[in-house]
Amino acid sequence: MKCAAVVLFLLPAALMAQDANSSNFHIHGVGRLELTFTENEFALALEVPGADIVGFEHAAENEDDRSQVADAISDLSKPLTLFELPPEAGCVTASANVVLVGDAFGQADTSDNGAAEHNEFHADYVMQCEDMAALTKIRFAFFERFTEARHLTVQLTSPEGTLDVLVEREMSVLTLPK
Repeated sequence: MKCAAVVLFLLPAALMAQDANSSNFHIHGVGRLELTFTENEFALALEVPGADIVGFEHAAENEDDRSQVADAISDLSKPLTLFELPPEAGCVTASANVVLVGDAFGQADTSDNGAAEHNEFHADYVMQCEDMAALTKIRFAFFERFTEARHLTVQLTSPEGTLDVLVEREMSVLTLPK
C-alpha cells in the first residue's frame, strides 16, 4: 500500500490547501490537485484557473480563443502526458473527464454572480497501475504544457492518511516514499 507522503512538506502548502478547500479559491498561477491512492489505482482531481491553462478567463471571443480552449481540453484529456509516472509502474488511464466551468465558449451569462469572469478547468482521472510499489514519483510535465501555471497545491490521500504539499514549476517532481 502506497503511503501518500512526500519528501517535501511545506507549511505554506498546508495553508494554501486550506484556502483551496473554500468555495472562493481562485488564484491565478495556483491550481489544486487531489491524489487519492488505493491498492491498485489512484485518482486525480485537478482544478486550475482558465488563465493558467489558456491565458484568459473571459468568454472566448473569436475562433482563436475557442481553438485554444478546445486544444487545452484535448491536452488535459491525456493525463499521462501531463503527469509522468515511472514506466515500471505500468500505469494506464482508466478514465479521464475534463470540463470547463464558466463561460469560456462565449455563451451569454445572464446571472449577476460573476462566474463567467472566473473560468476554471476541472479534470478527473483514474489511473490503474500494475505495480503500485513502483510508483515512486510523479513528474509534472503539466508546467511545461501550461506555461502560466506556477504552483499546484496537492493533497495526497491514502489509507495511511492525508498530506498537503506544494509542487512548483521549479521543483516539478513529486517524490513518493516507498
